[in-house]
Amino acid sequence: MKHLALAGLLALDSLPAHAETVDGDLIRVIDGDTVELAGERIRLVEPDAPEISKPRCNTELAKGLLASGRLRQLLKGPVRIERSGRTDRYRRTLASLVAPDGNVADILIREGLAIPYKPGFEAYQQRAEHWCPGQGRGPTSPTPGGERS
Repeated sequence: MKHLALAGLLALDSLPAHAETVDGDLIRVIDGDTVELAGERIRLVEPDAPEISKPRCNTELAKGLLASGRLRQLLKGPVRIERSGRTDRYRRTLASLVAPDGNVADILIREGLAIPYKPGFEAYQQRAEHWCPGQGRGPTSPTPGGERS
């Protein structure tokens, strides 16, 4: 009986905290891993896309523009927003987006336009080297603990 109850709790834990389907034309792309819907900023949970607002190098900017453009393409048609029930340090809703072609984070990662998100300063340095190869490991942490931006 205990195993059955535990399995039920685990199944509930895997469900999104709040999900809805919206017309993708209502979603404004901010960058390759952030969108806005009716004033709500939504940060994709899974990927880390190259920066376009404060890129570390011109290569990162160029790749960031490609990721943003591809995200815009993917969000055509109905889009399911699966909110995690959490926010990041910038108070953005953390969520997954599922478009007609599938989970947009998985697609961006598979196409090389994003990498899986990992927290921490070491991961920040690895991202800096990934998007700006050969240009050093990047500056000191941009935020305490190297949290996502």
